[in-house]
This record gives sequence, structure tokens and C-alpha cells, in this order.
Amino acid sequence: MNKAIFEQEYKIRSININTNKKLGLFGLLGILQDTASEHAHQLNFGYETMREMGCFWVLVRQKLKMKTWPKWHDIVTIKTWTIPTKGLYAIREFEIYLEKEKIGECSTTWMILDDENRKPIEINSVKSYFTPRTDYHLDFYADKIKIPNDMEAQKTIEVMISDLDANQHVNNIKYAQWILDSIPFSYYKTHSIAEYEVNFMSETFLGDSIVCSSNLHNFNDDEVIFSGKNEKTSKIAFISKIKTHEKI
Repeated sequence: MNKAIFEQEYKIRSININTNKKLGLFGLLGILQDTASEHAHQLNFGYETMREMGCFWVLVRQKLKMKTWPKWHDIVTIKTWTIPTKGLYAIREFEIYLEKEKIGECSTTWMILDDENRKPIEINSVKSYFTPRTDYHLDFYADKIKIPNDMEAQKTIEVMISDLDANQHVNNIKYAQWILDSIPFSYYKTHSIAEYEVNFMSETFLGDSIVCSSNLHNFNDDEVIFSGKNEKTSKIAFISKIKTHEKI
């Protein structure tokens, strides 16, 4: 087996499903995060090793494409690998399988931050730990997302203790939860997410207030843009784009 590729199975349990009795975006992002963490740990550049070096990984961009969403009790297989690094950035890719059918793909871009000054560190410091895949890569990357002019504030989120991860900032999957909570339930019941893309622009911490905005009022081919602005710093915390289709 190719050592560059890490594979892990997950059974979709009641704690993973949404109101449609299917694995939802929030649940899937958690599974992908867990798979990436396990692979990094095996390659000896996981959380503990990086902390000993005085740094940590942060997710910068992510793009997910799904053909279909697995149901309760289904067993999915997640395959993941890294590809050769590019400057300050490391790219990790995923494929999601239901039995032998590939139902999803995801590209993620990562960066290393110094633990004290929160500034980027050259990937070269951990490059020796990488076992990148060189025979294949996905046909897309997570790109920059532009904020349109027709955004309207939807709600303000107060960052709570339960939003934080081991790095003491808001965990990346919590932003997806904020986004999902901004979507009207009437639309949520009749549409499925086909693509989810997010840019993480700045860290958010306990006590921050994030004004979440969107152009939900102006659908364009079932594409919606979301953003979050930190009231304390006046910085954009995230920008996200979701493409949906009507449920059959």
C-alpha cells in the first residue's frame, strides 16, 4: 500500500446526522478534521510534535464537493494525503467513498503559525516529516473568495468556550455551524449542499463577537456567500461560499 495515503472508515451514527437523517456538513467536516489529525500524528507532525516545536497548524482554505450525502448507519471510507508543499502552504486532499463509489472530494490548504507571535513559519521546518503523494492530485484547489456588495447582516455570534479547540481559538468546523444556522429552515429542508468553500482570514477567540452576513436574499444559481466580521478587531474572520441543489 502507498504509505503516502491514509485511509480510515467511519460508521454514520446518530451523533453525526442532521434533521434529514443524513451526515451533514458539520459532521463531515469533523470527520475530515479527525482523519487529517490521525494521519499527521502517524507521520510525526501532529499536534503534540508541533507544540514541542513552538508552532501549530491552521487551516487557511477549504473546498468540498459532494455528489451525495451518506445516510444514518452507512459506512464511509475517507482517504487522505498531502501533495508537495508550496512555499508557506501545505495542501492536504481527501476523497470520500460510500462502499466503492466516490461521493465527495475535498482540498484543504494549511499553514504553520508560531505559537507566540502567531506569524507564519516556513514549511521547511517540518518538511522532512512529509510523505507527499506525487502520482495523483485532485483537479481543483480552494481559491480566494470575493465578498459581493449586496451582503446583509444576519446575526451576531458571541464566541463561547465550547467553540474553542486545543489552540484556544475557534475551531474551523464551528464556522460551518454558524453558517448553517444562518440559513432559513424552509430552504434547508428543500436543498442539499453540493459545494462548500471557506477562507479563514483571521483567528477568533473567546469573547469575540462575529457579525455574520450573507446575500441569502439574492440567490444566483443557488450560490450563497457568507462572511463574518470580528467586531473587536474590525477584521474579516471568514468568507464562505455554498452551492446547493434542490433535493430530489
